Amino acid sequence: MGKMEKINDEMMENVAGGTLSQEEALGRALAYANLRRDQVDFVKHVELDYEHGRKVYEVKFYQGGMEYDFDVDAENGNILKFEKDYD
Repeated sequence: MGKMEKINDEMMENVAGGTLSQEEALGRALAYANLRRDQVDFVKHVELDYEHGRKVYEVKFYQGGMEYDFDVDAENGNILKFEKDYD
């Protein structure tokens, strides 16, 4: 069990310190959705994660009864995933 904890600790260390800030990641997602911050009803989260060997911001917000869900590359700001669905 100690080995698994070590792997998890190493993974968490790698997550810290993406190139983009949370605000920049949210800004990229909003621009992709063609929305401004003042048009969004509620930002659920902007969280830095480590997926498939890269740092990724998971961004989720709501606007006009729609849920927007993004993965934004934390290093270069590219949109890796975009989903839009009724809330």
